Amino acid sequence: MSNASGSLRGAILGTAVLLGSVSAPVVAENPGGWEYSVAPMYLWAKNIDGTSTVGGMEAPLSLEFADDILENLEAAFAIHAEAKQGPLTLFAEYNYAKLDPSTDAQFGPFAVTVDINFRDVMGEFGVAYAFSDSGSTRWEVLGGVRYFDQKIDVNIDKPDIAPGVLPIPDEISGGDDWWHGFGGFRVTRKLSERWSFLARADYGYQDSDNKTLQATGIFDYRFRSWGSFFVGYRFMDTTYDNGELGLDNYGFDADQQGPALGLNLRF
Repeated sequence: MSNASGSLRGAILGTAVLLGSVSAPVVAENPGGWEYSVAPMYLWAKNIDGTSTVGGMEAPLSLEFADDILENLEAAFAIHAEAKQGPLTLFAEYNYAKLDPSTDAQFGPFAVTVDINFRDVMGEFGVAYAFSDSGSTRWEVLGGVRYFDQKIDVNIDKPDIAPGVLPIPDEISGGDDWWHGFGGFRVTRKLSERWSFLARADYGYQDSDNKTLQATGIFDYRFRSWGSFFVGYRFMDTTYDNGELGLDNYGFDADQQGPALGLNLRF
């Protein structure tokens, strides 16, 4: 993880609600038919640590869920769905968040206020195939494509004592959207009639400036045939740089991790 060395000392915020690929597979109740699950609201109480680059200027990210993300979350939506038949599972997810935090930054001897408007979209579509299933333990290989779309507008309120002195613009805007493929594994272990554990690890890659490492561990409690609660931990480390020069440059290099919980509906 790179350390910020630019003059902008503020923070942009990531979404408080993200939906990961963690809805636990169910024990087959409809042999030969399709089984479906939908997790409409997945709370990811994550912290963020890393940097974002806008127009060649680095902004350090050091954000805690309770103190920073909840306070500045303007809008969020997340959904994850799976369709399973025998050894085959199709899965898809969509995550949207919009945040508008304000923070203080230091440029030389001057303190400034930075107002940020940050939109973060992430989605994926993939396929998992079970290459081993003993009834109590199911091993799957998975692959797919992942999409990111980020946009940030930064307004800088310069101090009255130095109008025109600070060598920075009043407003900076940037962002980009990108894709990459990913591959990995997941395993589901049935612990009892109601409890199961799911672990997933995957790696997304296009080149050295576009990659993501993700790992998730989830405990799932089946309280009815149509639903279950899940709780666990999710980690995602993303590196991206579009390679552009000047104000067109945009980069994101941060890890996001924290507890995750939600409700899974099954039919």
